[in-house]
Amino acid sequence: MKYDDIPPSVRSLEQRIRNLEKDAGLVQRRRIAMALVVVSQMLPEGAVKGGSAMALRYGRNTRFTRDLDAARVKSMEKFRSDFESSLAYGWAGFTGRLVKKSPPKPAGIPSAYVMQPFEVKLDYKGRSWCTVSFELGHNEIGDTDDPEYRISKELVELFAELGLENPKPVPVMRSGHQIAQKLHAVSSPGSDRARDLVDLQLLVSAEEDLDFSQVATTCSRLFRYRKQQSWPPTISSGKDWPQLYEEAAQELDVLPTVHEALAWTNNLISQITSASENSL
Repeated sequence: MKYDDIPPSVRSLEQRIRNLEKDAGLVQRRRIAMALVVVSQMLPEGAVKGGSAMALRYGRNTRFTRDLDAARVKSMEKFRSDFESSLAYGWAGFTGRLVKKSPPKPAGIPSAYVMQPFEVKLDYKGRSWCTVSFELGHNEIGDTDDPEYRISKELVELFAELGLENPKPVPVMRSGHQIAQKLHAVSSPGSDRARDLVDLQLLVSAEEDLDFSQVATTCSRLFRYRKQQSWPPTISSGKDWPQLYEEAAQELDVLPTVHEALAWTNNLISQITSASENSL
């Protein structure tokens, strides 16, 4: 089923989503996936990062995420002002409001590295539709410079089927920077990010033009910049990782157990460091 006309109201939009998806869980997943894309169409200069960048790259062939993460180029004040203006202007019948939230204060993490959380309250045709959790970081080591512009055909089709305007490709953090950030996160002391083991497998398998010597340089720079753990790390299992990994890996083409994923990731680190040594 495909609609040829634009949904005239939020009620019509929701009914069309239900008609296409049938199952309540799939309706919710489609709404959230679409909402992340809608917000990404109105972002100021910067790059989408994290799981949301994975979703924009690969559509439903990655972990389901409810949050949109981005890194800014300009100051927080300038980004926020530009974003609020863009949300008010809108895209394809959608508009929004930005609500600032209190940032977390994780022990041992410098405040400069903590993402600033917001909520984006989205409307369609002037009526409330969906709320997106949005987190904003800064340009650490040039990770927002020269982003890739990506959006999966699957995500575009979610809009086309409903009679909506096709979303345009979105600036996402380059895969080498994503790999570095995920290796840093998963190797942090006390990390609960077994999900990054899933994301790393998906990134490496999908990005055929990865230059591991460049990835090694990026990893080394990021680890030095953040001044927490040293590069290269050895990844070991944390608390509840088997269950966390199993949940993150559901229905995805990745290794079945966390133990296999850990071995794969540590081998990846060895490949990256070897590429760096061979390039000297």
